Amino acid sequence: MSVHYLPTLPLTIDRRRAEFADRAFEDRFARHCLPERNAQLKVSLLFSAGFYVLFGLTDIATLGPTATAWAMVALRLVVALAALGAWAAISRHPDSVQVSLRSTCAVLGIGVGVFPVLCWYQPEAMAWNLMSHALILMAIYVIFPNRFIYALAIGIGSSVVFAAMLLVQGGLKLDDLVALVLMLILGNALGYIAARRFHLAQREQFRSTMLLQELADRDPLTGCLNRRVFQSGMLDAELARTRRYGTALSVILCDIDHFKRINDTHGHAAGDEVLSEFAGLLRSMAREGIDSVIRYGGEEFLLVLPQTELAGAQVLAERIRHAFAEAATMTANGSLVSTTASFGVASVPARHPSPPATFEALIAAADEQLYAVKRGGRNGVRGTVITAMPVLARAV
Repeated sequence: MSVHYLPTLPLTIDRRRAEFADRAFEDRFARHCLPERNAQLKVSLLFSAGFYVLFGLTDIATLGPTATAWAMVALRLVVALAALGAWAAISRHPDSVQVSLRSTCAVLGIGVGVFPVLCWYQPEAMAWNLMSHALILMAIYVIFPNRFIYALAIGIGSSVVFAAMLLVQGGLKLDDLVALVLMLILGNALGYIAARRFHLAQREQFRSTMLLQELADRDPLTGCLNRRVFQSGMLDAELARTRRYGTALSVILCDIDHFKRINDTHGHAAGDEVLSEFAGLLRSMAREGIDSVIRYGGEEFLLVLPQTELAGAQVLAERIRHAFAEAATMTANGSLVSTTASFGVASVPARHPSPPATFEALIAAADEQLYAVKRGGRNGVRGTVITAMPVLARAV
């Protein structure tokens, strides 16, 4: 019976933190969302900076054009300048998740730190200040994109500071105190529910997208990448990195010998099991997260080995060849199937003066080596260092 590939992405979501449990996958999600996040954040920063300063008119209207009122306006300007500074930092570093997060936390921290000072000098406007704090909580939890745990900490922290300021200021009756506590709890509870739901929904959507992409990019029988990687440009991007950084790059094109004979003798189900076993061997010997294993054709596989010179690629090919030749596949009907494989290796050495322009030239060079092995009797390894001149692929 054929073994079908099941995705192994770290898809678990930690629902308490509203993040992916796997830190690397959470970072991948954050980078994916960063352009949209930064666009929303920049708008929020400009909007909040403008309105924070405009509300200085209420300070002047309440206190008159006094030194205290102008000092409060100056504090509002400090918050606005912090928001503009964060906007500039995000614009200068649009690809940095950390800059985006730190900018958000810094502006919110300064804003909620200044707010109690502004409220202190306007005790008669407690109702308005409480409403303003509710709007600030909405901004913390919903308007400013942030990590859920950061938003929760800032929201609860700002409420505690605001409540402490009112208690120290005095003048609160028991009914006012109860109403204050309930309103602060309600504001944070609603913010918690809304922010958590939003963060979970974002990650569940991303998880579904990644799962569908993984299924589309993987061969269901072997679990290897399929030919769609050529259309996605992943391999050309690998070659571009080689040109940019002057690193080595090697490919191994391998083909199971006499595969048609296996299908004719033992049946296609047995052939599928041999393919699955060979693919598992390739994946086990490749470096996880660095090398790529691609099902290139029916019984052909391609290994892409970044930062690997020809000698290293040939050693790996020999290890795979020897392990496969020594192994046997147990089929569903109980018979053992043994065969061999042939390998063609092509490499772009480090600091090559003129690497090939396309990945197809590298594959074509490996293909030529593979067919030289087959013409020489199969079950072997041959390799070459690719020149700057393109190599013609075999006719199909």
